Amino acid sequence: MENKANTNYKAHADIIRIMATFAVVLLHVAGARLIRADIGSFNFTVAAFFDCAMRWSVPVFIMLSGMLFLSKEKPINVKKLYTKNILRLVTAFLFWSFVYNLYNAFIETRSVFTSVAKAFLNVHNGAMHLWFVFIIIGLYVALPFIKRMCENLTKREAEGFILLSVLVMCVPKTLSAFKALTPLADYINKFEITYAAGYVGMFVAGWYIVSFERSRKEKIVSYALGLAGFLYMLITTLCFSNIRGAVAEEFMSFKSIGAFLMAFAVMDLCTNFFKNKEYSKTTKACLKLLSKCTFGVYLVHELILSLFSGMGFFVFKNVPIIGIPIEAIIIFVISFAITRLINLTPIGKYIS
Repeated sequence: MENKANTNYKAHADIIRIMATFAVVLLHVAGARLIRADIGSFNFTVAAFFDCAMRWSVPVFIMLSGMLFLSKEKPINVKKLYTKNILRLVTAFLFWSFVYNLYNAFIETRSVFTSVAKAFLNVHNGAMHLWFVFIIIGLYVALPFIKRMCENLTKREAEGFILLSVLVMCVPKTLSAFKALTPLADYINKFEITYAAGYVGMFVAGWYIVSFERSRKEKIVSYALGLAGFLYMLITTLCFSNIRGAVAEEFMSFKSIGAFLMAFAVMDLCTNFFKNKEYSKTTKACLKLLSKCTFGVYLVHELILSLFSGMGFFVFKNVPIIGIPIEAIIIFVISFAITRLINLTPIGKYIS
């Protein structure tokens, strides 16, 4: 059994998960500085750079889930899916939603009783970053049907579905950022091809990357498109922010064409680079430990960041090109330590 487990272990999946988790922390650290910086300043530009550069993180989480759960090697146990995977997401959401609501209410009222009452009343409304939990639950609910669809798709059919998803999700979101093109975005939305909308295309894209052989030219094109997606996102964000005098957040959407292209390129590149490498037992043990804590790090890091920001703590505030990554590392390490401690408790598996 041990040898079989070692053979089936996908180190590259854990590496990608850890990278994506740190990228989320880095993105949020940059975002916290972005909204405080003067539009057009050096600090604003650097924060925007890091923010845009990490926008592949959440889509890669979704692609990674698709890569693992839609694989032919992983048969779906529907009972386990609903009573374990989804239940864990629900309990984790409720716990951390309560924690974040309690924190925010206490900051506002400074009353423990009032804060607890407000936290319970608003427990269904999680903190800003907990929206991702809803997305994953939705994908898991539909997983048996998406998996059956993928089992019968050829390479070209899979590419067609992914392109359709980009058309109905990413293109309207991108077009609507430009007022002159909003009517075209609205026209596309009229078709209401909802089965390919949302994040389903990203879910399927993760499975596609590992399921079909592609030429070196196709891979290079995907990397080039990923770079183009990042440059588009950064340039439009900076230009429109300067024009408006406010952060042009719509260009940094996870549903934008730029985010999709970046995520596909990162997922593709990392899978190709890490998949067939050999790893020592010590490296595998470290990867497994870090990977096991990534969900908890995602859940708790925003609280640590809020505490830092509330105290006015910014590492190298006037040197953001160094300060942002260092602060992200500090928050990641603290979040990992907290998650590790939570995981040692009896309820750890239900909340992290």
